[in-house]
Amino acid sequence: MLWKDAMFEFGHATHPGLKRQFNEDAYAVDAAAGMFVVVDGMGGPGHGEAVAALARDETLRAARLGMPLDTAVRSAAAAVARHLVQHPAAHPAGAALAVLRLAEPDFELAWVGDCSILFGGSDAAQVAAAAALPCSDEDAAHQPAATALLGLGASDALRIGLRKGKLRHPVAILLCSDGVIEASTPQARQQA
Repeated sequence: MLWKDAMFEFGHATHPGLKRQFNEDAYAVDAAAGMFVVVDGMGGPGHGEAVAALARDETLRAARLGMPLDTAVRSAAAAVARHLVQHPAAHPAGAALAVLRLAEPDFELAWVGDCSILFGGSDAAQVAAAAALPCSDEDAAHQPAATALLGLGASDALRIGLRKGKLRHPVAILLCSDGVIEASTPQARQQA
């Protein structure tokens, strides 16, 4: 449940990035449950977007059942693995994922692969330090491509980043696929 006395605004946009002609991102917002998910599919038209939608839906389903986010992400990874076994032509499809759960006054983050979670607002330094995110805002555009190889379905080596903490208002949280990072500047992301 979101904070009772706080005002929340949320929006969403998607971008294919600078290297592709098509977009394989999937995202979802369940404001009532305090859930926000961004998934970046990999694998080309018809495959990356299918895996992204599957990972998004399974992460939300598991999280809505009250599972911790790492368990929800593992459930999504298992669903992607089953999909790839059932659809061999989809290889080498996979997905990177970032998920945020807000529950008064706590936050919980999980990420896999090269999706990023960026913080801004009055508590930006405190929150970013507490969360120990995978990269700073300045370095986000230069994450190594190898990070994508750690995504759902990309390999058996699933590395889930997890952080929990408390937020104080005002704060801005931006869940990004690599396409959003590639296509924007740190200044534009700060204004978002």
